[in-house]
Amino acid sequence: MAAATSPNRKPATNPTIAGRVRAFLARPFHRTASAAVPPNNDQSKAQRTFAFVIPASYGVRFESKKKLLSVNVSLAAPEQPDVILLKRKVEGQSGRKLVIAPEAKAKGFIQTIDTIQLETGDRGKTSVRGSALLPDFDPSRGNGDFAIMLVCSLEPPYLSDRSEHSDPTDEEPTDITRRTSTLHGRIDAVWLIDRNKGTIVTRRLRLVK
Repeated sequence: MAAATSPNRKPATNPTIAGRVRAFLARPFHRTASAAVPPNNDQSKAQRTFAFVIPASYGVRFESKKKLLSVNVSLAAPEQPDVILLKRKVEGQSGRKLVIAPEAKAKGFIQTIDTIQLETGDRGKTSVRGSALLPDFDPSRGNGDFAIMLVCSLEPPYLSDRSEHSDPTDEEPTDITRRTSTLHGRIDAVWLIDRNKGTIVTRRLRLVK
């Protein structure tokens, strides 16, 4: 699994995802990894763990009579069905409809696209499914603000960077620079959480195709 950012058409003034990733990587697990600590040490494992929280606006069903909670949520990105979309934010105007690159630059058609996604590789597991009997669960106490939490562990090489540049053309008059930072890790667990209460509803979920 790899958490990636892509693309940026122009460096943003706010901290980039790559910057935030590097700040995360500056946390104590760097020192722990270099110290003589057994790899199965609980503290070491905790310092290498991170999580992504994705709102679950649909796909969560609770049958009151059976006390059965069922989860069937797709996390796939619309344009890339083999990846999990975590965030997509677009700022500014694009110069795609203009004829020449100088015109796009002169009119300020500069766009910044900030995307975070999970690459699932050849497996293509982008849906979350599972069920659990919850005798004490009462959905009436909340407003159904559920989310999927992906619990992950860092793996070497931890962080890798890639930069690609595309010069303006008649078909694409915007000068584009894509900077991608990839956080390497694996998904260890999938949970359903109640965001209002800050509690874990069930841990009995899994990623499937």
